[in-house]
Amino acid sequence: MPAPSHLDANATPHGNLHIPALDVGPAICADDVESRSHEWLLTNGRGGYACGSIAGTLDRRYHAYLAAALEPPDTRTVVLAKLDERIVTPDGEDDIPLGSEVWSDGRLVGMGHRHTIRFRCIDGRTETTWLLGHTRITRRMVMPHGHDAIIVEYTVESAPQPVELAVKLISGNRAADFLAPGADWTPEVLSSDATSAHWRLPHTDHGGIATPLVTRITGGTLTPDATWYRGYRLDTEQRRGYDSLDDHLNLGEVRAHMAEGDVLRIEVSVAESAESDFRQRDPFAEETQRQMDMIAHSGLADQPPVIHTLVSAADQFVVSRPDPRNSEQTGTSIIAGYPWFADWGRDTMIALPGICLATGRYSVACDILETFSGFVDQGMIPNRFPGRGQPPEYNTVDASLLYIEAIGRTWRTTRDHDFLRRLLPAIDEILEAYRAGTRHGIAMDPHDGLITQGAEGLQLTWMDARIGDTVVTPRRGKAIEINALWHSAWAWRSEFAQALGAAHTAYDEQVRRIAASFRNFEDPSHPWLADVIDGPHGVDFSLRPNQLFATGCAHPPVTGERAAQVLESCQTALRTPVGLRTLPEDDTRYQPHYQGDQAARDAAYHMGTSWPWLLGLFIRTHLRVNNNPSAARAILAPFTK
Repeated sequence: MPAPSHLDANATPHGNLHIPALDVGPAICADDVESRSHEWLLTNGRGGYACGSIAGTLDRRYHAYLAAALEPPDTRTVVLAKLDERIVTPDGEDDIPLGSEVWSDGRLVGMGHRHTIRFRCIDGRTETTWLLGHTRITRRMVMPHGHDAIIVEYTVESAPQPVELAVKLISGNRAADFLAPGADWTPEVLSSDATSAHWRLPHTDHGGIATPLVTRITGGTLTPDATWYRGYRLDTEQRRGYDSLDDHLNLGEVRAHMAEGDVLRIEVSVAESAESDFRQRDPFAEETQRQMDMIAHSGLADQPPVIHTLVSAADQFVVSRPDPRNSEQTGTSIIAGYPWFADWGRDTMIALPGICLATGRYSVACDILETFSGFVDQGMIPNRFPGRGQPPEYNTVDASLLYIEAIGRTWRTTRDHDFLRRLLPAIDEILEAYRAGTRHGIAMDPHDGLITQGAEGLQLTWMDARIGDTVVTPRRGKAIEINALWHSAWAWRSEFAQALGAAHTAYDEQVRRIAASFRNFEDPSHPWLADVIDGPHGVDFSLRPNQLFATGCAHPPVTGERAAQVLESCQTALRTPVGLRTLPEDDTRYQPHYQGDQAARDAAYHMGTSWPWLLGLFIRTHLRVNNNPSAARAILAPFTK
């Protein structure tokens, strides 16, 4: 999603903290194209979210003002698709929309975004300001942490005369991944009065889940309705080659006669959160305080404001997940990305050091790792959790090794030996299963101690794109990053044993054997390392960033001059200001653009597309080779502009 344009110089102070606001002015807000391409996101710590465009158009199937994770952190349901606001005129003929929409004929209508003069994301909330003549109205929204709810407040900041504001509650009641053209359902009205309504949404064929929904109003009146609006066209979906027409139901309309200084508040909550009456609280102040406490406890309060923004952004991905070890407890995980991903094992372990350790959230890191220990099966952690009652999918070779890497980095930060002892059984199960052999052909080759992997129809490494039955990046065999992590895992096991006063000689021997076998990835004619060896087609010397695991993981098997050559090769052919390309531009398979329909995007996914997360490995390699922190920090400069 494109980020708003810049950091507000007029940051909001909280004690000694200064939280920069992401602030967009009328040049973007009122533009027909830019206002739709700039999107915002709020999250609730349960996997639920609210997101949309500044223009207020529904452009993606995932756009929703309340997408609730009814089985946290996945099974997301679009409960409230949007709020449709307008200023009511006395004759009712010339009402002024504050939002915009695209209908099935392709026309952009409403044009309410042209009245928008400012949009901000600040302190865990969003703020939108409209100016109509001399009337200025601001809407702010927040998701109470830990609740499937959205709180919306409209304030008339200035007005020469009173105005009447009308807001329609547009519901989806479908899975966030689906569209529902032709849907035909009716909510059961359990109770309603002028300031509240209690519905029960029905189960639907489009993924809606029967659940209670409550709306509470302060400063206005609510009239229930059940009118269908059909033919929303989602332009982003259409551009990406997907179905793009959707229908939604108007649950009701809120109206408020407002003078200058008046506030209209709308609360929409679902499932267990429907029992919470947020009118007795100030969720905006609560979220601001939560953000301030998080930054204060991060150990980064004295850092520049952009670091505070990153601490806040990192928190959006930390979510609750049921703990498989105890059904009465809740564990913790990390969402792979909003709005379409749940938590993936590989992504969680890659992200954990930055999201948790760099921000001082050590107990959260430990809880995530202990939660995943309950999912270890045949020496593997899940690749993904499909949700909707389906079992985890164990189809990745690197996630379990990344898990050990994350455990090691967490223990090295905390030096919590009790935490380490609790996780040693899971670590040993992984190492033994990989050595003896587990699912999908994952096993140690007894001749060289390296891990081979691969099964027909499966892509087990992070380069896992497929188009139908066609594998875009075939990597069966001994992939370099897998064996770098295999080397690091045994080195960690030795380090753990030494810390706990146990024997470590056998682990050290395994480390030495794997390191010696890394010569098989070398060739005098290439300054870089092979991407895969001993595959169905022999050796693959494609220049790829995966080799940076061999130089940038916690215990690298490749050091010294060879590491310097790897760094130089990646610097010259793969590095961009914002990431590492997955192939060099002079490779005949290189795809220069990631765009088009799903097949076109999958063809480019790992065949040229640049990935920011790989810079972590590049920078660690840079530091080891050059020992120049200032130069390494300069690599990150483009991200702070």
